[in-house]
Amino acid sequence: MKNKSRYFLAELLGSCFLVMIIVGSGLMAENLTNDVAVMLIANTIATGAGLFVLITVFADVSGAHFNPFVSIAMTITGKLKKKLLPYYIIAQLVGCLIGVGLANFFFEHEIYELSTKSRDGIYIFTSEVIATLGLIIIIFGSMKSGKIAVAASVGLYITAGYWFTSSTSFANPAVALARTFTESFTGISYLNTPYYILAEFIGMILAIYIVRKLFLYK
Repeated sequence: MKNKSRYFLAELLGSCFLVMIIVGSGLMAENLTNDVAVMLIANTIATGAGLFVLITVFADVSGAHFNPFVSIAMTITGKLKKKLLPYYIIAQLVGCLIGVGLANFFFEHEIYELSTKSRDGIYIFTSEVIATLGLIIIIFGSMKSGKIAVAASVGLYITAGYWFTSSTSFANPAVALARTFTESFTGISYLNTPYYILAEFIGMILAIYIVRKLFLYK
C-alpha cells in the first residue's frame, strides 16, 4: 500500500504540473501577444522543458507516465503490474483536472470553463493517431538508455510534435480531457475531445504492435 501511495502521488503531481505548464504557458502567451505563432512558440518551449524536468524528477518513483495510454501500454507489455493500473489512471485524470483548474485560476479565468476551440477533421484525427503512436514508440525505444534519455526524447518529440502535427500532439487522453475545460488557444471543444481520445487509442494499439516487433522480441 505504501508503494501504491507513492506511485499515485507521483503520477498525480506530475500530471497536475504538466497541464499547469501547458495551459498556463498558453494563457500567459495570450496575455503578452496577439501573434498566434509566438503563442505557439512560447507554449512549445514551456511544454518541452516541463516534460524533461517532470520525467527526470518522477521517473524513479512511478516511471513518470502522466498518460493513461502510456500506462496501459506498459501494462500490456508487462512493464507495469495490472493491479497498479487503476491507481495510475485515476491519479493522472485527477492530476490533469486539478492542473487545468489551477492554471485557469492563476490567470483570472473561471476555474473550469468549457472550451469553444474547434479541432476537428480527418486530417487532425490522423495527426493525433500518429502523434500518439510516435510518443509510445519513442518512450519504449529510449527506456534502455535511462531516464535522462527518456526525458529528453519525450520532451523534444512533443516540442517537435506541436509543429509537425495539425493536432499539436496532445497524445494523452487525460490531457485532452483537461484541456476541454480551458477557454484559451490550448483548449479543445468538448465536441472534439472524444475523437481525440479515439485517435490516441488507435495510435496506442498500433504502437504496441510496433514496439513488440522492434524492442520486445525474444
